[in-house]
Amino acid sequence: MDRIRTNRPTSLKMFNGSDTDSGISYESTEDETEVNTPLYSLSLIDPIKAVMKPENVLEKFVEVGGRRYLNDNTVKCILPADQEEVKRAHDQNYVEKTIWGNSYSAPVSENLSLGASVLDVGCGAGAWIMNMALEYSASVFVGIDVVPVFPEDHPPNSIFLKCNILNGLPFPDNTFDFVRQRYLLYTIDWQAWKEKVVKELIRVTKPGGYIEIMDVYCEVLEHLRKTGINPTAGLDVIKTFNEFKDEVIVAPMEERTYCLGKKAGRIGEATLKYTVEAYKAMKIIFTHIMRITEEEFEQMLTDYEKECNEVTLCKTRYRAIIQKR
Repeated sequence: MDRIRTNRPTSLKMFNGSDTDSGISYESTEDETEVNTPLYSLSLIDPIKAVMKPENVLEKFVEVGGRRYLNDNTVKCILPADQEEVKRAHDQNYVEKTIWGNSYSAPVSENLSLGASVLDVGCGAGAWIMNMALEYSASVFVGIDVVPVFPEDHPPNSIFLKCNILNGLPFPDNTFDFVRQRYLLYTIDWQAWKEKVVKELIRVTKPGGYIEIMDVYCEVLEHLRKTGINPTAGLDVIKTFNEFKDEVIVAPMEERTYCLGKKAGRIGEATLKYTVEAYKAMKIIFTHIMRITEEEFEQMLTDYEKECNEVTLCKTRYRAIIQKR
C-alpha cells in the first residue's frame, strides 16, 4: 500500500507523561496537518480492502499482515478475529476483573444469584460471559457480536449470537434484567450509537433492570475521530443517557485508575502486555490513518513500552450505571 510520508519524526512520544493521559499522540506541524487532513475521511475498512485479492471478496474473513479480520464493509473492523486476539481478550478480562475487584458494578448481585437474564452487547470472544455463567449458574447469559469468534464450548446457561446492534436487537421489549456493553464505542459510529443503540439498550431492559456501559478514554483513538468514532465517548455516555431521563435513572460515573508497566507490579506488566498487543493488532488501521510505515509504528510501540516501564503511566476506566424506570 502506498504511503504518504510527512515530516513526522521517526521516534514519537506516545503520551504526554502525565498520570492520567496516555495513548499515541504527537504535535502536528502545519505541513503535517495539511497532508493528513483529507485522509481521515477514509473508512477503517479501506486498508483491508486495499490489500485484498479479488478472489477474497466473498469470504467472511480475510488475512492481512498475518492476522485474520472480518471482511464486512458495514462495520469498523479495528481488531482481528483470530485465536491470538481471543487469547488477548481473555487476558484483558482477567486483568480488568482484578483492577475493579469485580466483573460488574451494577447492583445486580442478588438477582444474578437467584436467576437473571443478562445480555452482553459486543461480547467479543465471550470471556466475560464464560466467567459469569460459571459463577452464576442460575442465570442465563446471552452474548452478541458482529464478529463470530465465540467459544465452541461454553456453559449450558450461555448462548452466543452473531448480531449487528446497528440493525436492532432481536429480542422483545423488557427481556433482560442486566444489559452490559464494554468497549463497543471504539468500534461503532458515535452518532449511530446515540441515535440507535441507546434506544435499543433501554428497550430490551426490564423495568427496574440495569444497563452498564464500560469504556476508557484513550488518546490513541483521537486518530479515529473523523471516521465517526468518539475517543472521549466514555465521558459522554452519561450525558447521552440523561437525554432519556424520563425512561432511565443515571447514577454517577464510577472510575478506576490503573497503571502500566513494571513499576505497577504484575498487574501493571500484564496490563501493558495486553495493551501493546492490542495496538499491534490494530497496526494496519493506524499505519493507514496516520500515514506512517509499519517500521515507524513498531518503533512507536517500542518507545511506548519503554516509557511505560520507566515512568508511572496511569489511565482511567469508566463504568456508567443506568437503571430503567
